[in-house]
Amino acid sequence: MANYKITFRVDGQVVTEEDIRAVELQRYHHVFKIFDAKAIPITLDNQILDLESLLQLPLENAKVALAETREKIGKQKMLTLFQSEIEESNDMWREIALASPDPQKYQAGIVEVETENISLVQFMMFNQLLAKKNNLYLPSTIHPEHYYFDANSKGEQTIIETFGMYKEPSYLDLRPDSDIKYPIAPDHNVSLVMAGKTYLKSLNIDTKLIGMHQLTQTTTGMKVKLGVFLPTAAPKEIVDGHKWHLMVEFNNGLHIAAEQQPNAVQKFMLEMAIKHMEKKQHVAKQVKHE
Repeated sequence: MANYKITFRVDGQVVTEEDIRAVELQRYHHVFKIFDAKAIPITLDNQILDLESLLQLPLENAKVALAETREKIGKQKMLTLFQSEIEESNDMWREIALASPDPQKYQAGIVEVETENISLVQFMMFNQLLAKKNNLYLPSTIHPEHYYFDANSKGEQTIIETFGMYKEPSYLDLRPDSDIKYPIAPDHNVSLVMAGKTYLKSLNIDTKLIGMHQLTQTTTGMKVKLGVFLPTAAPKEIVDGHKWHLMVEFNNGLHIAAEQQPNAVQKFMLEMAIKHMEKKQHVAKQVKHE
């Protein structure tokens, strides 16, 4: 029995882990069918499985099969295999951006998360692990629609994912921006705001999509407000779909975070970093919302 608890809420309503896992498995089936249509073999323990066998796998085995396959394919070949989908999604995001003149009336997709016995320090260690591994295996286990992942030392991430579970996979650059104008005011006493812009990687075009995640330490764990803010012309299906994407992604990420056990030095250093970021955060909040 796990000694921690994770609670998700959307629009004030609790979303159960059972429902999140059900959607996760549906998306595995979606990706398996895409790979099958492209004649990309999927292996489990180095054995190729046909589509019928893949669709019968329990979730944990499905995770291993897809992650193992992606890691073997490698980053460069993954880009090549999904080039036509990338071009289609580029066209979609360009059309959305052109139809969304500034100033934006953002469409907000927000998921609230509360943990017990999973700390902000542990979550930061999970993020460090993700960047350190910098492979295709771990991100694939976090969400089946993470086709590609690459992180750099500036905190930027390049990804291919089916954003909002909508149409084709998108090739995106996620760029943190400390000077960004927040689409909403940060919550009172928030410990850390992770915010940035999203660009089409191959074209270096701003999609006008903003990510803004707020993390706050509590006495028993942490509270997180996950936010994606889409431009005016984005289909509502993307907003709603990405709420589910966030829940699948952060549910898996938080389970991994719960396994991280910082030693005394790591705990001290990360707590000091959090305090430093918190001070900077509240100064920035005052400047941006005076």
